[in-house]
Amino acid sequence: MKKCLLLLLITQAFTPNAFAEKQEQNNSDYDISEVEDLTPPQSTITSYLWTKDVHSSRKAVIKTAAPASPLMTLHSTKPLMSTVVTQPIFWGSSWSGSQANPIFISDKIVGLTLWYNNLQSSPYKSTVSEYTTLNLSSIAPLFVTSATSVSSSNPANVLTQVCTTVGTANLKANSYYPVYTDLPRGTANYCAYHSAGICAGSTTPVQFAFFFNIDNDPGCDPASPYAPKVGTTNAQAPGSILTGGSGLPQQSQGLAALANITAHELMETVTDPAYFTITRGITSGYWGGWYDSTGAENGDKCAWTFGPSNTGLSPGTVLIGGYDWKLQGEWSNKAQNAKTGYPTQSGLLKGCVTGS
Repeated sequence: MKKCLLLLLITQAFTPNAFAEKQEQNNSDYDISEVEDLTPPQSTITSYLWTKDVHSSRKAVIKTAAPASPLMTLHSTKPLMSTVVTQPIFWGSSWSGSQANPIFISDKIVGLTLWYNNLQSSPYKSTVSEYTTLNLSSIAPLFVTSATSVSSSNPANVLTQVCTTVGTANLKANSYYPVYTDLPRGTANYCAYHSAGICAGSTTPVQFAFFFNIDNDPGCDPASPYAPKVGTTNAQAPGSILTGGSGLPQQSQGLAALANITAHELMETVTDPAYFTITRGITSGYWGGWYDSTGAENGDKCAWTFGPSNTGLSPGTVLIGGYDWKLQGEWSNKAQNAKTGYPTQSGLLKGCVTGS
């Protein structure tokens, strides 16, 4: 997914410039990119805002040079995220207030809260166990009632909203702030991204993510068998996450789609968080976690792939909070070396796992 570093300086204002680095995952066995990018590559951080990669809404096929190894390596001696407290932020008039959409409240907020609260005890957590010992928890979400616009998806604006909503004094270094909006994807060629930055007046790193509203969006839909199909009349069924039962949707299409990319962004964040240093009053940031020689993270390398389930259910099935969810895989060096994982999109590597 797209990653960006942002620094909101205390002493001066700035206009951030976005740079993107291609995230193409290839090796001597295959030469197909499984990530689509927004802009041409940049090899170094040259701005206060750095966009590293994009997890596309579409599956790109791009021929590129092959790196020496498909394995991810660690790029810093600093500790990864292990004890992680998630605090979702729901931004937009559809989530709360006088113009709130009851479907958003009863379906997505209920469903995502259940998902985050139960992820710690799910098998999906084990997808990152070789990289970090993960202890996940979630606290009550925050709400921003102001309307969203196209500019709301700008990483600098998302960081500003997180800083304002949480409050600089309340920011925690071990927290993760996923921001869910009611803004449709429109022409953007990505579904979500994770990012990081520093708020003005603070030295606490802020790890966050941004999510579009992807209701009835075929480009970001995992086609979950546990949710209605895109475009059907019951694609939004208030409270369906609580219904369950044989033959009944366990979640709406929009919720199922958000859960799929939520898993991707969270696991990329904990295995490849951003780090910040201050030298002579100048703050700089870098990605110091796990990624391969092309920059692809664990989620990128297995994007839009759905592995076998040990329950015999549909591919990608993971049980979380008593409900079945279809979640894309994460890359495992161990699984690739042992050839015990399931294939990437190219079918030539076998390093993807879902914990099932």
